[in-house]
Amino acid sequence: MKNKKIIGSIFILVILAGILITSIWGLNYSFFYQNHKELNIYIGKKFENQDIVHIVQEVIGKQKVVVQKVELYEDMASIHVKEITEEQLTTLNTKINEKYEIENTIESIEITEIPKIEGRDLIKPYIVPILISFLLILIYLIGYLFFYQQKKEKFVIAKIVGKFIITIIGVLLFYFTIFAITRLPVSRFTIPLGLALYSITTMAFMFYLGKSNSKRK
Repeated sequence: MKNKKIIGSIFILVILAGILITSIWGLNYSFFYQNHKELNIYIGKKFENQDIVHIVQEVIGKQKVVVQKVELYEDMASIHVKEITEEQLTTLNTKINEKYEIENTIESIEITEIPKIEGRDLIKPYIVPILISFLLILIYLIGYLFFYQQKKEKFVIAKIVGKFIITIIGVLLFYFTIFAITRLPVSRFTIPLGLALYSITTMAFMFYLGKSNSKRK
């Protein structure tokens, strides 16, 4: 019992630390979720992403550069950089023209300003589906407890349901707290992994509940 209290206290302290860090410094978002520029340059032939990265870094320095191939024939480069000046853009265009023997102009380069993604924007599409699934799980849990729990007192059922709610919320808070404390970058995998953790925790709780009921019989 004492060990459980110690573990519970540590768990709560870690979550509180994560909330404090998030409120002060926010979360650390991956490059694609930060404010940056996207340059689409048509090359018209096959190319290696790393070659384009080297050219870009020769022009703008050793900052973060991500290059992706787009279009059906993968003959257009989508270059993601934090910042690039007009002068650097001109130099970049010249170097790419020389490398691939093409004659692009500055005007032919599509430049898109990618805004910073906020945490609420990432979570927003999932809020309604999660709430609906959570409500359905609660209905199932209450029904299961009513029909299979030996002690059918309202207090016992409410206690188990409350324990389930606290468990789910606690595990998810702890998950995002890890990102806050360790400064792991929030990426496109963060929310799907969180949903997977939500599903696994739910199934583990149901399995534990079923196992506990079978022992009592």
